[in-house]
Amino acid sequence: MDHGGHIVLDGASNIRDLTWLLGRHSAGTTRVLRSANLDRLSPEGRRRFSELGIGVVIDLRGKAEAAEAPDLEGTTRVHLPIEPNVVASLVAQQAAGTLSAASAMRVMERTYRHYIVDHVAVFAALLNHVLAAKRRSVLFHCAAGKDRTGVAAALLLTALDVPRAAIVADYLLSNRFYRPTGARDADILPDDVREAIVKVQASYLDAAFAAMTEGWGGPDGYLEKALAIGSRERAAIREALT
Repeated sequence: MDHGGHIVLDGASNIRDLTWLLGRHSAGTTRVLRSANLDRLSPEGRRRFSELGIGVVIDLRGKAEAAEAPDLEGTTRVHLPIEPNVVASLVAQQAAGTLSAASAMRVMERTYRHYIVDHVAVFAALLNHVLAAKRRSVLFHCAAGKDRTGVAAALLLTALDVPRAAIVADYLLSNRFYRPTGARDADILPDDVREAIVKVQASYLDAAFAAMTEGWGGPDGYLEKALAIGSRERAAIREALT
């Protein structure tokens, strides 16, 4: 899947304009973008960022991860933390002698279920910030812009009635656009395990959708019953972005 919404910023990666999936190409109206963290934007990256017209930056990282979050002029920063736990789980498996690439994938699938079940308030707040943007473009991100951000993007796109196949295709583009920077906690893990958590897999996002089906009857039920994003709110989000 080619992505006409891909944006290049020096010092950051995995930046995509989700409104491109709605057939939107205009930079003059409200947009929603997803990205990896913005902590290392260069001066040129900051200059380019300022041209994007982003009014709200939503940071989904945990408290320690977000400690170096930059002050980006002209934006309101909103911190909606989802604490990371994947590496700690894998290190515990390593100590117990049970770690493998397959077990790492199972941890990722459980983690995506955990996002859906245990972070209702975070995703409800994020969608309401998009709903309230009123012509201020919104960018949301986590550390790599692929897992926590990937689930948030899937929920937003579901609310916008984007077909599931397009949602998954966009999600998988993180394997193309994410570029790790600096040392990571995952670097202590074996290569095959690290590959399982640095790359996204369709089965991870499938686990999130399965949790919605098991708990709320499906993605539409999750949006309405868990996040209070019903038909009226979905119509308002579509109106804002199309």
